[in-house]
Amino acid sequence: MTRSQLRVISRILGVLVFGVCFVLVLDRAEAGSKPAPAPPQPAPAADASVSVPAALAGPHAAAATASAPFTGLPSVGAIFTVDQQGRSDHHHYCTGSVVDSPGGDVIATAAHCVESAVNGVPTTSQFVFVPGYHDGVEPYGEWTAVKVLVDPHWSASNDPDYDVAFVVVQQPSTPKARLADLVGAQHIGFSPQRPQLVGVIGYPTAAEQPVACLNTLKPYAATQSEFDCVGFADGSSGGPVLTGIDAATGRGTLVGVIGGYQEGGDTPDISYASYFGGAVKSLYQEAEALG
Repeated sequence: MTRSQLRVISRILGVLVFGVCFVLVLDRAEAGSKPAPAPPQPAPAADASVSVPAALAGPHAAAATASAPFTGLPSVGAIFTVDQQGRSDHHHYCTGSVVDSPGGDVIATAAHCVESAVNGVPTTSQFVFVPGYHDGVEPYGEWTAVKVLVDPHWSASNDPDYDVAFVVVQQPSTPKARLADLVGAQHIGFSPQRPQLVGVIGYPTAAEQPVACLNTLKPYAATQSEFDCVGFADGSSGGPVLTGIDAATGRGTLVGVIGGYQEGGDTPDISYASYFGGAVKSLYQEAEALG
């Protein structure tokens, strides 16, 4: 091969290398100008997995005098005491439910469920909320309290008319996760009409499934409501009292939580709830601002 031929081949190779480099640079420049991919959307509320019992909603739902066990709703859960690591110690003692809030991380329960046994002061360190719990299964994990809100009247004297608490929760392993995005949330209503048909859910301490019942919420006093249905034993405190439950999603409107007079009732047959009036509305608005 002559020197002239070598020079021609060298020039051709040079042109080819330059072309490849130019294409690579151009491709990178275009990639840099493209917008970053959108972050993944949060998981939809778990309506698809909801199995709403006939005891609460649907064409065959009817008022009953005794509760029935079922496998639970995602937005309702059990409240557990914790071990030294802050995890559930497998003893559930109260009930709670997720409610609408801008941050998606607020649950409602009874004030007497979240106070310290030592000094009566609300605490965030002695319990976790486990939504959808049943039969030892924690389908949405454990959620730790980061802020507990109770009315000053309850803090001062355990006034049963103010036995309501709102708790802002967080999942330590995924602090940016929103609970309501995973399990949905109940609406909340104030100054509810009485009497009216409601569905109530609770987690008796001695059982590994919640119970549900549909019956009439009636006035016991101006500031207390009564609900008569067998089966709401210890552990049901804080359980949601719901109106208008959707048979497909299990969502309704929270108008009370088991508590109030006799901390919810001295027998499993008759339950009570503090009336959701102006004081509860103000407390909820505080919780909204936080979670």
